[in-house]
Parts: sequence; C-alpha cells; structure tokens
Amino acid sequence: MSNMNEHVSPELLGSSINDDSGWLSRPGWLLIGCFLLAALGMAGITGVVKDSSVDAFVSDDHPAALARDRALDIFGLEDPIVVGLVAQDGGSVFTPQALTALRDIQLAIRLLPNVDKNGLVSVATENSIEGDELELRVDSILEDGPVTEQTAQLAWERVNRMPMMLDLLASRDGSVITLIVPVGDPNHARATYVAIKEAAEAAVPPGVEAHVAGVAAMNARLAFMVDTDTRIFVPAAVVVVLLTLLIALRRPGALLGPLFVIAASAGIAVGVMGWVGGRYYLITTALPVVVMAISVADSLHLITFFLKYRSENHGIDATTAVRAALRDTWLPITLTSITTVAAFVGMSLSTDMIPIREFGFFASAGVGAAWALSLTALPAILILTNLQPRESNNPSKAPAIDSLLRAITQISLRRPISVLAVTIAVVTVMGLFAQDARFDYERKRYFQSDDPVLAADTVLNERLGGLNFLDVVVSSPEEFGLMTPESLAAIASLSEQMSQLPMVNKVSGIHDYIAIMHQSLTGAEAGELPTKERAPGQYMFLYETSGSPDDFKQEINYQHQQALVRAQLTSDRFSTSSETVKKLRSLAETWSRETGLRAEVGGRVAVNEGWMEQLSSSHFRGLGVAVLFVFISTVIAFRSVPFALFALIPVGTGVLFIYALMGLLAIDIAPATSMVAAISTGLGIDFGVHLISHIRNKRRQGDSLVVATSGSYLHVSRACFYSSISLTAALLVVCLSSAPPLRWFGSLVAVGALGSLIGALFIVPSVMSFVDNVKQRRIVSE
Repeated sequence: MSNMNEHVSPELLGSSINDDSGWLSRPGWLLIGCFLLAALGMAGITGVVKDSSVDAFVSDDHPAALARDRALDIFGLEDPIVVGLVAQDGGSVFTPQALTALRDIQLAIRLLPNVDKNGLVSVATENSIEGDELELRVDSILEDGPVTEQTAQLAWERVNRMPMMLDLLASRDGSVITLIVPVGDPNHARATYVAIKEAAEAAVPPGVEAHVAGVAAMNARLAFMVDTDTRIFVPAAVVVVLLTLLIALRRPGALLGPLFVIAASAGIAVGVMGWVGGRYYLITTALPVVVMAISVADSLHLITFFLKYRSENHGIDATTAVRAALRDTWLPITLTSITTVAAFVGMSLSTDMIPIREFGFFASAGVGAAWALSLTALPAILILTNLQPRESNNPSKAPAIDSLLRAITQISLRRPISVLAVTIAVVTVMGLFAQDARFDYERKRYFQSDDPVLAADTVLNERLGGLNFLDVVVSSPEEFGLMTPESLAAIASLSEQMSQLPMVNKVSGIHDYIAIMHQSLTGAEAGELPTKERAPGQYMFLYETSGSPDDFKQEINYQHQQALVRAQLTSDRFSTSSETVKKLRSLAETWSRETGLRAEVGGRVAVNEGWMEQLSSSHFRGLGVAVLFVFISTVIAFRSVPFALFALIPVGTGVLFIYALMGLLAIDIAPATSMVAAISTGLGIDFGVHLISHIRNKRRQGDSLVVATSGSYLHVSRACFYSSISLTAALLVVCLSSAPPLRWFGSLVAVGALGSLIGALFIVPSVMSFVDNVKQRRIVSE
C-alpha cells in the first residue's frame, strides 16, 4: 500500500491512478450493476418467515424437546393462553355474574381461529366425582342453564372436592377462576391474544378484572413489541447514523453513498435469509443494526481519504481522488471485512443453537455485501456526484476532533507507562464487575413493569402459586400397563417425590382421579389407591358410564400406556429452576430403573432449562472460537503475530466493557444478549486493523512510531472515532424501545463499541510505544 504525502499533485499520483481504463471509467454502469445485484439480493426479503419462539434455541433432539413433542402428540398439551377472572376486592368469583362471564368468554373464544376449540379447560368444562358403594356419579362442576346463587355455590363445593383443580382452574380462596386456551400455533398467536383479551375485558362484570397471560400470550406480546419497535427505531437509528456522518463529513452530499451502502447491505443480509429459507428469529432483529454499523465504518474510511485528497490537491478530479483513496483504503477495508466475517463464522460454527448460527452466517453475508458495495457502488456515487470538500475560512486550522485525537495519541506515545497503569486499574475494576455477569433467563424480565401481560402474569402466578409447568411423561412397555395397582402406586410415589423438589407448588396426575374414585366408592382415606388388580380398570369403566373417556385426555391416553404427571413451579427463572429440573431428571432415571416404567422430563420449564444449558455450555466456547478465527485471519493478513496481537487490543477492551456492564446492571447472559460479545469482536477488530494497518505500512517504510501516528493517521483515527460514535448514537435510539431485549442489546453493543474505541485510541499507541522503548533500551544496553 503506497505512502501518500500530505500534499500530492495529480501528476504524482501515478499512471495507474490517472489511467481512464478500468472499472471506474464507467461509474454510471457500475452503479446500475450494483443496484440490480442489490435489488436481486433484497428481493429475498419477501420470503422471510418470522419465528418468535424461544424454543428455536433448543435443538429438536434435546431430551426436553422430545418429551415436549411427545406430550403434544399424546395429550395435546402446548403452551396455552390463560385467561384469569379475579375479584377486585379479594372476594369470591364463584358468583352468578362471574361464572356467566366465564361462559360467555369461553363461547367467544371458541369462535376464534388458531384455538383448539375442544381443548378449552375451565370449571365450566370439567366434572367432579362423587359416589357411594353402589354408584359413581360424575357431575358438571358448573351445571347447565342460567347460573344462580345456588349453582354458583355448588360449583365452588365441587371444585373443592377435586383438589387437582385448585391452584390451576381456581384459587384456593375462590378469588380467581381461569380458562386455559390451547392455541394451534403458540409461537404465532398475536392476533389470538388480542382477540381473547378484548373478549375477556368486554364480558367481565363490575368488581371483576380480566387478566390474560400464559406462555403463548407473553410470546405474542413480546413479538409484537419487538416487531413494532423495530419498525420505528431501526429507521430512526439509520437517521441518527446519517446525522452523525453529516457532522463527521460536513457535507450533505456525502451521505448519499453511505445511505446506499447501509440500506443495501442490511437488505441483502435479510434477503439472503429469505432466499435460502432461513428464519427471522427475535435476535435477528439486531442483524440490520450490526450490518449497518460495519458498513458505516467502511464508508467513512473511504470518503475521509477521498475528501482528504480533494482538499489537499486543488483541481484533482473525482475519479483521480477515488482511485487515490482506494489505494490507501481498499486493503484495510478488505482486511477488516475478512476478520469480521471470521468472527461471525467462528461464532456460528461453535454453537448448536440455530438462531445464533444463522445470525452469524447472515451477518457474514451482510459484511460481504458492505465490503463489495463500499469498493464499487460508493466510489461510483462519489464520482457521479463529484463530491467536493468543504471550503474552510482558515485552512491551516485543524478540526477540533483532529486536535483531540492528536492530543490523545501524543499522550499515549509520550506517557505509555502512565496510560498503561490507568488501563490496568480500569481493567481491574471492569473485571470485578464482569464477574457478576450470570447466565439466566426469566420470561417476565422481557417486559416492562407496567406491561399488561406482565401484570396479568404476576397476578395469576401470585394467586395460583405459579403457572410454570414441569412435566413427566410416564410410559408402560405394554398397553393398559398403567391401569394397574402397581403402576398407579409407582406414579403416586413419583408424584410425591416431585412435590418435595424445590419451587414445586403442586403435582397432579391420573392417580389423583383414581384415588377420588376409590374414596367415593369405598370410603377409603383421601389419596389412598386401590390394591385389587382389576379395580383401576373398573373405576375407569364406571366413570365412562356417566362421563366421557375424553375427560382424561390430558392425563392418560386411550390405551392407558402413557400418562402425564404435571408439576406447577412458583417461577421459571433458570438460575433457580435449573436445580429442580436436574433433580427431577435424576429422580426420573432412578424411578424408571426401579419400576420398569419409563419417565421422560418435559414441559416449559424443562425446555427453557435445556436451551439455557446449551447456551451456557457453548457461550464462551463460541466467543473463544470467534476471537481465535479473528486472530488467525489477522496473523495471515499482517503476516505478523505481534501486529495481530496489537490489533486484538480493541477487541479485548470492548468485550470486557460488555461483561462489566452486564454485571453492573444485572443484565442476564441469555438469548437476547448472548451474541453481543462476539459481535463486539467483529466490530472491535475493525478499529485495530485500520489503525495497525496504517502504522505497519509506515513502519515498513522506515518511519518512526511518532511519524507513523501523525499526519494521515489522524484521518484513520477520525474515521474510527466517528464510526464508533455513529454506532453508539444509533444504538442509544434503539435503547428507547419498550422491549427490554432491544434495550439490552443496544446498550451492550454501544458500550462495546466505546470500549473498543478506547482500546484503539489510547491503549494501542501506548502499548506500541512501550514495546518500542523496551526494544531501544535493549539495543542501547547491548
């Protein structure tokens, strides 16, 4: 890469630059070609399919996912929407008005699409069991016909005779009743959630509040918030970036090229996703912002040098200036693109989580597009618009930012030990904060405190003791194998042991219903199971004469070969529920060996624990592989291990700042934040490569470190400064989102960018100066 003097005449730029032949000789055709190719790539956006499910983070062959799928196939269980009717004064909702409203809401919901009409569960759909030695009676909890004070009181009495329904369909004090609504696709239930909420709020009588929660409702609400805020804040972030570029370049006409590169690169990244059948996950929302940040850096470096040559060489034409700028920047731009792609590819190859893997690959496509467009479309636009530098009233006066950057560089070079001492102190403090960063996930943390779905979830969980489900699918090797005294006793034993686990509020299963039948027919003690061989089957037959075998479809299958034992936990927080899930898995294995039956752990809490375990086990491995790939590619690019290590300094400071902020603000390492450190690796290496590439080129020509970090070095550092500031400003806009995941992402990437900038501007020169001083002392001593 050539070394340009501070003032270079067009005649001295070289014949290769002044040559009219080549791909820049027809900028109009070049721009049209870029536009058509970009349009082709962006056309894939129409084929993008959104997937807002957190289950996308767990592999299909994970044991918890397999158990979840089995429960869905056998029992029709899926993450539901839960409607709760709550008495405002803490009184009873077992009143004619509230129970009538429950019926009306249920009828309205049955008419909605994406609802399992036959799977709705409430006190209006369930039965109670009574009897004597001669007869087993199955009665509707809520009798047909108009609800009177008498039927309402009778419903309350019948619910209390069925303890497995308490803390699920009704609270123990009678102040809450619920309607559980299975939906066809719980990951795409936004319209269903809105319609159910409207129906519930329209039907409730005075003195009763309607709350709509459940996993499907919360997923729908989160997807809506992210989608809505993305439509507002991502375009707003683009505007902020352009305003920052306007401040940096001081020419409105300079924004046209970066705008095209930014929009096209981000659009191509998402378009490629559509072309290859990828899915747009919740974390994919960050993809356009990341690609935008990278493309801004490439554009800034090229335009900065373009304007430099036009300003310092009066009369030079745009094409000549572009060729000169490309000679100074094409290699650093290419190297930063390669190292950034290496970071994303390393992140993708080291994880089993599909959303993170795809993010890395599609981000790489966006980086590649930004590289290509920065070296083709952007030069063409600069030539066609004949962009001129701003005229200055005092040409000898440097911009304020240049004076600041010069002062920073001089301090770092002249006082490296002092700068490094401060660096060590800052790193120590940041390291202490970083130690508090934790892997964790809790669904409710993804909502603002005043969000209606969070308020509903909080009320229902507090009143019912927790609606977080942890399931065990029990299987017998042969049909009807579970309807024996031995099997039922084993299931009851499993249920009892499950109830002793941490955070478990209640456990229920088919054995509870058999125990009630046994008590009703024989007068046995509550909870006692039959011991006669044929008694369980006979009880089920007697039940079917008054009720329906469908009444137990969510507890046991028709062949009595698979049954579900369900626990309700007080919280789904990973850091606390993980112990419960692990203990249950161990318990299930031991129980299976001892009984000859098979127990598989599933349910929402187990699935969440599954993908969080995958995340925690692969997170630092993924970051390490990303850094390793970046280091290897930088060594190959520079053909020097020391220079590659210097270039990694901004990466280290950026990543450290991110984990420090996580620890300081108690931001969990979870799906929404798990990629931020790897993304910072790709961004931070850009600063290192641009600065080190310039210094390395100067040093190879015999310049001292002081000379290498002066002159045009300030143009490089200015471009780094403004690219970091533009990214930070854009992400601060994203931090205004109502969705905490977007705020976390924005704040973490922003602080990572600032940390990388600090590492590049302060620490890199000071470390290089310190190493130079050590070498000089060694030479003198020898």
